[in-house]
Amino acid sequence: MAEFNSFTQQVGDALPLLEQMGYEVTTFKVTWGLPPRARLRLKSNGSTDPQKVSGIVAKAPSSGVLVSALISSAVTAKRIQSSMKLGAAFLDVDFAVPPRVNMKFVSPKDSGKDDVRDLDDLEYACRN
Repeated sequence: MAEFNSFTQQVGDALPLLEQMGYEVTTFKVTWGLPPRARLRLKSNGSTDPQKVSGIVAKAPSSGVLVSALISSAVTAKRIQSSMKLGAAFLDVDFAVPPRVNMKFVSPKDSGKDDVRDLDDLEYACRN
């Protein structure tokens, strides 16, 4: 429990940095079990200059391994979003054993839809 609390504190500390990079939290789901599990969904709320993102990350304090992976994934998604001129980017971060990050991009014409679902979402909903 103490590790899980530490983890959620680290993620909470990273949120202002992610917001500066142009992300917003759309959902944060916690499943109590052994081990506890959390799923965080971030949505890019528009295009952000990749150099600005790099500058934000350069000033960031180094946190735990999970938070560093979260931030580097957010940077990678922004780079892909910018270089391919895509609409919204979604990051689904599954903090479990093993952790994983799924990136999803939608076309600019579909960017206004918050409820972009795929088979992973349905699988997750059916398991829980």
